[in-house]
Amino acid sequence: MEQPSLDNIILALLFASDEPLPLKRISSVLDEVGAADIRDSLERLENRFGSEDSAIRLEQVAGGYQLCTSSRYSDYVARLYRGRRKQRLSRAAMETLAIIAYRQPVTRADIENVRGVACGGVITTLMERSLIRIVGKARLLGSPFLYGTTQEFLEYLGLNSLGDLPSLEDLGALLEQEAASELVDETVEAGAADLPLASEPTARAPGETHAGETEAPLVSSATSEEYDDAPGIAEENPAPPEKTGAPPEKTGDPLDGTPAAAGKFDEDIDAADAER
Repeated sequence: MEQPSLDNIILALLFASDEPLPLKRISSVLDEVGAADIRDSLERLENRFGSEDSAIRLEQVAGGYQLCTSSRYSDYVARLYRGRRKQRLSRAAMETLAIIAYRQPVTRADIENVRGVACGGVITTLMERSLIRIVGKARLLGSPFLYGTTQEFLEYLGLNSLGDLPSLEDLGALLEQEAASELVDETVEAGAADLPLASEPTARAPGETHAGETEAPLVSSATSEEYDDAPGIAEENPAPPEKTGAPPEKTGDPLDGTPAAAGKFDEDIDAADAER
């Protein structure tokens, strides 16, 4: 069996790795190969994938080497992951991350002084995503933490080092482009939400049915029997009680306010006057 070439071995390592491989890491795996030979092999791979027609490129990212797809084919790769929600940083997070990247090490008070708003929650989010880290403490009252970027930050932006950061003018343009892209995605999602669902019934004439469809009788969602014995529910227009049999006997109480009682009360007054 023919021995694989050094270029193919390194290519296999780069393809299998889910993170950029530094030169030291490759040398630790290929301990029988010198660092100079590995560096020459990496240069040959860069030239091999450096043509414009190549869909794969060997890029230096975060101090290591990584296989990446060419930007010319980004639209086709995006179709592969269509439907997956993009996890983007908010504008506040991008602004905070930019301040830390360009002014690191920096305290939280310095960041808030630049942005003009509190950013404790944003810093926590960036630390949870491993984009920033605590690099020390400032020699100030209270010894506040100093924040700086991480290797994951370089991988997130596809940079080899902090020296590859764009200028502040280019960064402003990138932030505006990111905000415009988020606005387009939100508009598309809102438009999709307004579309009628396939299960929604469409308006039709009474008795009309579609092919292969049987019209079911309408069923009232609530009948009067369901509420007859329901506690705490009062009828808005209660029906008068049904008249059955003879009218109730009048007691003639002089204080009940009925006509019969009123007449009896007048006769008692007349009799009393006659006696006097």
